[in-house]
Amino acid sequence: MENTRNHVAASGNSTLRGFFSSANVDYDPPSKSLRQNIKKAKSKRVYDLASGATNDAEEDEIRDIMSLSENSYEVVRFFGTIDGWSGLDDELPEGHLDQISRNLAQVLDQRDYVVHQKIRRYFALLDYAASPTLGDCFTRILQLPATFQAPEIDALLAEKAGLLKTVTSATMRERTNMVNAARIHPTVINQYLTVAPHRSNELVSLMFEVNYTTRICTELAVLNYQPLYGVITDMVDPGLSNRQRIAARDTCLRLSLEFAAARRCVDSVGSNQAKSTVNRFTTALKAALDNFPATVPAPTAVGAIAAALGSVASTLADLQTTIQNLPDALAGAITLPDLLGSGDDDRARTLISELHSQGSLAHTSFGIKLKLVNALLSGFTVDDDELAILRVMETAKAYDQAELYQLTSAATWDSLYTSFDGDEYDALEGLLNMPS
Repeated sequence: MENTRNHVAASGNSTLRGFFSSANVDYDPPSKSLRQNIKKAKSKRVYDLASGATNDAEEDEIRDIMSLSENSYEVVRFFGTIDGWSGLDDELPEGHLDQISRNLAQVLDQRDYVVHQKIRRYFALLDYAASPTLGDCFTRILQLPATFQAPEIDALLAEKAGLLKTVTSATMRERTNMVNAARIHPTVINQYLTVAPHRSNELVSLMFEVNYTTRICTELAVLNYQPLYGVITDMVDPGLSNRQRIAARDTCLRLSLEFAAARRCVDSVGSNQAKSTVNRFTTALKAALDNFPATVPAPTAVGAIAAALGSVASTLADLQTTIQNLPDALAGAITLPDLLGSGDDDRARTLISELHSQGSLAHTSFGIKLKLVNALLSGFTVDDDELAILRVMETAKAYDQAELYQLTSAATWDSLYTSFDGDEYDALEGLLNMPS
C-alpha cells in the first residue's frame, strides 16, 4: 500500500482516479488493473530517466528500480524499456549491472522454479527468503475436497519432469532458499502412505525423488562424496521400502550427467587423491545400479558393491563398515580451490571443451562454472578464452536462463566487459540482452 501511495504521489495526484488518468500510465494501451498501471508507471520512470544524459543520482535510481523489483514480468519490461542489456551498459556504471543481474536471476527463479509455482498456487504469496515448502503444498492438496484432489494430483504429476529438472538446477546452483523450498518432511510422506489418495504410489515416489535430488546435488555441487555413499547403501537397505529404494536408484540414473560432469572435472584437473576418491565412488555406484535388487536383503548386490570398493561384505552392516574404513570416507570433500590453479586458462579451456563434448557442461555445478570463467578472465584474455566463456554462458542460458545472470553478477560485468571485444563482445551482449 505504501508503494501505491508513492506512485500516486509521483504522478502529481492524490487519488487513484488521478493516477489512472495521468501520463505516468499512458505508456501502453489502457488498463484498469492497479498492478499493471504501477508497472507501467515504473517503466515510464525508467524510460524518462534513461532519456538523454543521466547523472549519478538518475543512474542510481534506475539501478534501484530494476534491482529492487520482485516481479519478473516487470523486470523484463524494464529491459525492453531501456533497450536491453546494451542500453543498460550505455546508461549505467558496470557495478550497477551486477546488482540488476543478481536480482534478475532471483526473479526468474521465482517465476520459473516449478516448486515456487506450486507454492504460489496453494499459498498465493511467495516469500523467497522464507517460503512454505513443497511438502506444505502436498499437505494442502490433502485438505482439498475429495472431488478436487484428483485433478490437482494429475496436474502435479504431469509436471514431474519439469519439477525434478528445476530442483536439480537450483541445487547445483547452490540456491539455498530454493533448496529449502523443495523440502518434503517424512511426516508428509507418511501421511500420504496412510491416506492413500488418488495415484498415491506415484506421488510418494515423486516425493522420495525430490528429496534424493536435493540430498545428492547438495553434496555433488561441492564435490563432497562421502555422504553420497549413503545413497548407495539406501539401495540395498532392508529397512527401507522398495518404493524408496527404487527412488534412490532412479534419481541416480536421472542425475547421470551431473555425476559425469563432476567426475570429468576431477579427472581433468584434480589431484591424484581427488581422482581416487571420485573413481572409487563411481565404481561403487555403478555396481549398485547394475546389481540393483528387486527384494532385500540382497547379499549378492551388497557383495558386488563391496567388491567394487576392494572388500568383501554380505550384509548392510558389513558394507557400511567397509565404507567407513575407506581412505576418503571421513574426508570426502574435494574443495573447489583445489581445482584449477590461479589463472590456469589452458586447463580451463580444455575442461570446458571436454564437458561440452560429453554433453554435461550444462549439468556442471555453478561453483565449477564460475571457477572456470574466472580462470579465463584472469590475466590477458584472448579470443579462445572469450569463446570458451561464451560456451559456458550459452549452455547455462539454454538449460536455465537464471544461471546466465547469476554467473554474470558473480563474475562481475566489469571483468567481462573489459575482457571481451569484437564479435565475442557482441555475442556476449546478445546473450544477456533480453531475458525471455
